[in-house]
Amino acid sequence: MFRWMIALLLLGWAQAGLALAVDVGMLTQMDGKVEIVAGAVEKRPATAFLKVALGDRLILGKDARVQIVYFEASRQELWRGAGEVLIGNGEGRSATLQPETRKLPPLVARQLLKTPAGGRHGKTGMVTVRSLSSDTIESLNKQYADFRSTAAEDDTTPEVFLLTGLLEMKEFGYAQQVLEGFRAKVTKTPALSVVIAHFEPLVKKTAFAP
Repeated sequence: MFRWMIALLLLGWAQAGLALAVDVGMLTQMDGKVEIVAGAVEKRPATAFLKVALGDRLILGKDARVQIVYFEASRQELWRGAGEVLIGNGEGRSATLQPETRKLPPLVARQLLKTPAGGRHGKTGMVTVRSLSSDTIESLNKQYADFRSTAAEDDTTPEVFLLTGLLEMKEFGYAQQVLEGFRAKVTKTPALSVVIAHFEPLVKKTAFAP
C-alpha cells in the first residue's frame, strides 16, 4: 500500500512538471546575447523560433533585443537591454526592464504555435495543432498582407506566419518561391536572413519526407 502511495505521488509530481513545460510562447526575433534557463537545465544560448514554457527565464545582455509572442494571450512583447525576463502565463515579467507590447490577431498567434523548430519536419514538426488556420493559399496570403501592413518594417513575424501556414498546407513549391522573394529583400530587411536560414531546410526536407 505504501509503495502504491509513493508511486502515485511521483506520478503526480511528474505530471505537474510536464504541465509546466507546455509551450506558452515563442521567440520570434532576437539580436545580441540572450540566454535561457529552462527548469533544471543549465543556462544556454537562446535562438530565434525557440518555444518557451511557463517559468523559463531569459537573460539579456547589454545590447540584446528579443521579441516574444504568447500563444493564448495573442500578445507580442519586445524587450531591450540588459536584464532578466521571467516567462509568465501570457506575459513576461522583469524587475528592471519594460517591454514594448502589441496585441496580435488570435489567428496569427495560433498559427505561430505550429512553427516547427529547426531540424524538425513533416508530421513531427506539425504535431502540436492539426486544424488549419487557413484553407487556401489565397486566404493565407490575404491574412499575411493584412498582418504585414500593421507590423513594423523590421518585424519578420508576418513572414514566419506565412511560411508556417504554407508548410502546414504542404505547399512546398510555393513556399520555396516565397523564400526566393524574401531573399531579394534581405539587403533592405536583414532580419529576413534568419527566417530564410530557418525555413529553407524545413521546406526542402518536408517536401521529400515520406
